[in-house]
Amino acid sequence: MLKAHVDNELWLIQQPHHAQVSGFLAAHWGGKNGFAKPGHYPGATHPERWHDEVVLGIAEHDNGWWETEAMPRISKQDGLPVGIGEAAEPTDENEFSAWIMDGFDRWRLGINRLAEPHPYAALLTSLHAYWLYAVTFEDLMPPNSDYLRHFVFGPPEIAKGLVNDPVSTRSFLVEQAEMQKEIKDRLAETPELAGLIKKEHLNAHFWLLQLMDSMSLLLALNDTKTHTFNDVPRSSWDDRVTMIWKRRDARTIELDPYPFGSEDLIIKMPARILPYNELQTDMPPMSRLHGTPLRSITFRMVSPSSS
Repeated sequence: MLKAHVDNELWLIQQPHHAQVSGFLAAHWGGKNGFAKPGHYPGATHPERWHDEVVLGIAEHDNGWWETEAMPRISKQDGLPVGIGEAAEPTDENEFSAWIMDGFDRWRLGINRLAEPHPYAALLTSLHAYWLYAVTFEDLMPPNSDYLRHFVFGPPEIAKGLVNDPVSTRSFLVEQAEMQKEIKDRLAETPELAGLIKKEHLNAHFWLLQLMDSMSLLLALNDTKTHTFNDVPRSSWDDRVTMIWKRRDARTIELDPYPFGSEDLIIKMPARILPYNELQTDMPPMSRLHGTPLRSITFRMVSPSSS
C-alpha cells in the first residue's frame, strides 16, 4: 500500500494500481520531440508486438502484490494497511520494515505468474527486482553503472534499507539471474521476440520500466519536488537525454523534454481517500478500508510550452 498525506486527506493506493498507471504512461510514451514508442527502436523486427509486451511488463511489474494487498498487515499507528510512504531505516516499529518483509516472495509470485504466457514481461520484472537490491553490493555493480539505480529507491542511503539480510538477498539475486538466463534462452528460440533480448532493446525497456515506476510513485506519494531523470532513452538506447520533472501546481507536472504522444496527458490514479476528520474510528480495519470508495486522483502531464 502506498500512503500519502495530502492537505487534509490520507491517500491509500494499492501497489498494483500504481503499477498499472506506470503501464498507462508506457502506452502513451513516444511521438513527440523524437521519442520513440517502446518496442519501436531501430532494429525492431515486430514493433507492435514488442510494444505490447513492454507495456504489459511495465503495467504488471507489481502484480505479485495482489495477495499482500488482499490481506494486508495493519499499522498499529493508524489502523490502516502499512505503507511505504517514508523510506525510513527498517525497524520493528515503522512501516518500511513491514513493506520489505516477504518482499522476495512477492517478486517470485509476480514473475512466475508472467513467465509462461509473457516471458519478456517476466524478464523486465525480474530485472527491475534484481537491480533494486543488487545496487547495494559493490561487487555486482559493473563500471559506470549508476544508470541501473532506481530513481526513487536507488540512492545508496535508501537502497541499503531494502537489504535487511544480505545472505538471503544474495541468494535471491542468484535465483533471479538464473531465471533471467532461462527466459532469455526461451526468447531466443521465439522468432518474433528474439530481438528483444539484444542489449540495445532490453536496456531501453528495462530503463523505461524504472522510469515509469518512478513517475507513478512520485504521483501516488504526492512528491512535489523537482527531479532530474538521467539516461532516458529517446530514439534509441544510444540516444539518451536528461529529463526534468517539475510540478506546476498540485496536479500538473511539466516534463522537459516532453515524451508523450498527446499534447496534454490526463492520468487517473485509483485511490481510497480518507479525510483527516475520519481517521479516528472504531470501525474494524477491513470494513474501514473496503468501506471507503475507490476514486480517481487526476493528474496532468504537460510540455514546457503548454499553457
